[in-house]
Amino acid sequence: MAIINRQLFSNSAEVRVRDVTLSASDDFDTQRDKLSSIMLDAMYQFVGLLDVDGKMLEINRAALEGIGIRMDDIRGKPFWEARWWVISQESQALLQALIRRASQGEFVRCDFEVYGQAMGEETIIVDFSLLPIRDSNGSVVFLLPEGRNITEKKHAEAALAQKNEQLQASWELIRRQRDELQSLYDKLIAEQKLSERLLLNLLPYPIAERLKTRPDLVANSVPEIIADSFPEVTVLFADIVAFTRFSAHMSPEQLVAVLNEIFCEFDIIADYRGLEKIKTIGDAYMAAAGLPEPVDDHAVRAAQMALDMVDALSHFNQRSGYNLQMRIGINSGPVVAGVIGKRKFIYDLWGAAVNTASRMESHGVAGRVQVTDTTRRQLDELFLFEERGIIEAKGVGTLHTWFLTGRKSG
Repeated sequence: MAIINRQLFSNSAEVRVRDVTLSASDDFDTQRDKLSSIMLDAMYQFVGLLDVDGKMLEINRAALEGIGIRMDDIRGKPFWEARWWVISQESQALLQALIRRASQGEFVRCDFEVYGQAMGEETIIVDFSLLPIRDSNGSVVFLLPEGRNITEKKHAEAALAQKNEQLQASWELIRRQRDELQSLYDKLIAEQKLSERLLLNLLPYPIAERLKTRPDLVANSVPEIIADSFPEVTVLFADIVAFTRFSAHMSPEQLVAVLNEIFCEFDIIADYRGLEKIKTIGDAYMAAAGLPEPVDDHAVRAAQMALDMVDALSHFNQRSGYNLQMRIGINSGPVVAGVIGKRKFIYDLWGAAVNTASRMESHGVAGRVQVTDTTRRQLDELFLFEERGIIEAKGVGTLHTWFLTGRKSG
């Protein structure tokens, strides 16, 4: 039964395709053989037939034209001696090894770099395989070599791989830069937190927040004054009696260590009792209650701190074997508090109430807490007092003063 439509032969009894002539009178098997030959020749892959020793029996047209040779020039010769493979002895040796494996019944496959038409100049890459062909008894009688030109594919893959490497390198660079930026950001945040802690150790939080917004800190302009009036606060001054004589035979390191231990205790008391530490000058300590956030019990807070300071110094003497004493002075009244200047900021107080509190300390008695009549009137229900009487305070005048001696029970 014919497999070719008769219309193919409508104009002629024969159709010629290269070296194959199809005839309308061909029987079925002849037609199949001729069509197989046409199909083999038309394939773009390199296809051939070898004997088990690797000698060439047949090669399709695509393979022949790929390197510009004729079948008559290569038939019966070893496949590895064909012009494709003479690119290197390594390629020829590898091909011989593959042929031996295929002749033993193994299907083998490998990518090869071989010569194209420009002998000795142009090379191409082929996806090459060898398929063993067996007879009816199962013995390998032929080898079917097949190759596809994958040069463009390999070049595209190489270009893609290079692009991927470039992208990976770019990503690595971006990642390193990101990590460096993150590290810098973390350091910046750490430095900022340190600066915040240092600033808050110097200034009350509300004042520090206002100070950070001052443009004159980074510009040559007239400083903006931060100053607030407080109608009612209580100011406390404390001074270690005869500390100059006490420290005369101490090294500077010992002197600072003693003051640091005492004043650290006072700082803890100030935080606990709700006072704002203002400053230390030498062996003097200054604090205030009722600012920068006003409170109604400012006098009570200051009195509590004064008594706690007396106890703290007593405990220090017991630990150290020293016999230090303090004068503490307290006064209540209106003050102005704020920060002035452009550098080395300090939160400070001004006003007659501050001067009077200072005189309460300087005109006081060692080991006692002296308060003004103004402060005593705000504390009378909670604390115990001993009247000192009238004193003459330098720069202030006559004052009626009291010694704070303790807390009332309950």
